[in-house]
Amino acid sequence: MVDMSMGRLSAVLRAARLFPAFAVASGVIAALSLGGCGSSLSDLTTASVTNYEAANLFAPAGYSISQNSDGSLHVTAAGSPSTPADRLSKIAMAAAADYGDQQHQKTFTATPPQTTFKCGKTKTTDKGKVIDIKPIDLRVVSIDVTYGRDGIAPAARNSKETAAQLKSELASETVPPDVQAAATQEVAQQCGRS
Repeated sequence: MVDMSMGRLSAVLRAARLFPAFAVASGVIAALSLGGCGSSLSDLTTASVTNYEAANLFAPAGYSISQNSDGSLHVTAAGSPSTPADRLSKIAMAAAADYGDQQHQKTFTATPPQTTFKCGKTKTTDKGKVIDIKPIDLRVVSIDVTYGRDGIAPAARNSKETAAQLKSELASETVPPDVQAAATQEVAQQCGRS
């Protein structure tokens, strides 16, 4: 009889150890299900103005840095439709400056920003059925950057100072609702959704 009680006690203790993980997983699922009462993942991804942060597979809005074949860097800043191009230009420039500072590069020069649009898919297939989905449309601003320690080029900017200034501006900046609406309308027109 003692063995049976110890067996039950062990089972209860194992279940108690698993409970926190189950509770956390349930909370995450509930938050995703209820996040915005009817919001989809694309609503949560592109609903607001984009902040200074790195983009990733699950959150495509933000900056990314890649190497060009000539040794310069290609910096892009992708943003939600409500994010104006000038804010994305600041994000790209701040990322370029921050990266240069981290690499101990005193100065950098950047090409003028180029704006493009990435229009998301409106349909997908699930088990042979075509399903309508809300597209994730993005405005993308890109610059090419070269770094130099000496600052000989007339357009060279100080990496550390530029990073600090632009990151501070981005953190304190607010985009008025009418500017957000105009930016959203522009992306909708570019993607043929108006």
